[in-house]
Amino acid sequence: MTAESPIYDAVAVGAGPAGSAAATLLAAAGKRVLLLEKDHFPRAKVCGEFLSTDALPSLERLGARNAVESARPERIDRGSLHLLTGPAVLFRLPAQALGISRYCLDDLLAKRAREAGAEVRFGARVLSIEGGLSERFRIRCSGSHRDEEIRSRAVIGAWGRWDALDRAFARGFLSRRERFFGWSRDYDGDTSQLAGEVRLYLFRGGYCGLSRVEGGAANLAGVVSEKTHRRAGGGWTGVLEHARQSNPHLDVDLSRMSPGPIGFLGTGPVFFTSKPPAENGMLMAGDAAGVIDPFSGEGQSSALASGILAAETVLRLLAGDLSPRQHTRAYAKAWKKRFGKRFAWSAFFRRMVLSPGLGNLAARVAGERLIRFAIAATSETSERPLDAARSE
Repeated sequence: MTAESPIYDAVAVGAGPAGSAAATLLAAAGKRVLLLEKDHFPRAKVCGEFLSTDALPSLERLGARNAVESARPERIDRGSLHLLTGPAVLFRLPAQALGISRYCLDDLLAKRAREAGAEVRFGARVLSIEGGLSERFRIRCSGSHRDEEIRSRAVIGAWGRWDALDRAFARGFLSRRERFFGWSRDYDGDTSQLAGEVRLYLFRGGYCGLSRVEGGAANLAGVVSEKTHRRAGGGWTGVLEHARQSNPHLDVDLSRMSPGPIGFLGTGPVFFTSKPPAENGMLMAGDAAGVIDPFSGEGQSSALASGILAAETVLRLLAGDLSPRQHTRAYAKAWKKRFGKRFAWSAFFRRMVLSPGLGNLAARVAGERLIRFAIAATSETSERPLDAARSE
């Protein structure tokens, strides 16, 4: 490290919704912020590409709502759950949701962070993070031109579901035995059958969802257990064939469309669990703090909210309102109070979704009432406001 090594107030690692939200808020407050992203935007990413109405206050707070709505996302106000047999269970969403691709959304949010004053670097892979709050963090990253060591007063980890950094910090969730894999694929052609609707399909060993995004393209995204993924063979083609054989409704709906040009996108392993919100003095946000089950539709709204919560806590640290120890404790407490219940409920409903017999029985008995309860239990409606960390 040389005297010329740059010093930042905060560095956010990962420019997905959580990292970009944190960088935007910190930069707008006049702080020197660096946003590091290993990929180059825009880029496609495995995701259900569903923005619940809970995301709108966050987008408004970031000054990004107009840009998102200008992209003309799909307006979604209803859904259907397709069991292995029998008719679909229809339901109305409590409020209108948006269908927008990560190719579009992540690019818009990263641009908003740059407009707010954050320095944004793409193609920058973080190799290590050392030091801490009392002595400043040292972030070593590899860019397109050279390796560099950066110093920062605070670090927000927003690198997603899994990264080599998780292994470097020996994070506890990596030892969990229950692992899943995720995939997504775009579909073209006549997608009018999906206008304004999200469709969920159960199959043995997993589930998937189908909905439209901007431009009328359809996005299919799903998760599958490690055991089912292994037994299916043939990669994602084999997994999708297994899903279509298990659920005739999915087979019929996909037969009406044609696969898009990009092909399958896959990711894994995915651990559906909350993780420590603070690690080694860093604040974790988005999927780096916990991956909520995709069937909840709350993954992206939770990522945005946690990024804002992390930024607000860092601002209190920089203002001297919190000591380094109080900084991590305040964030962890606020994160758990904000998101803890929805993760617990999500795990409860996962057992139903991945047990075809139990899921079918529950849906047949309770129908739309059960689905509406599940939406409410895993959503923002009963949670605290965005500045929850201020109560510490």
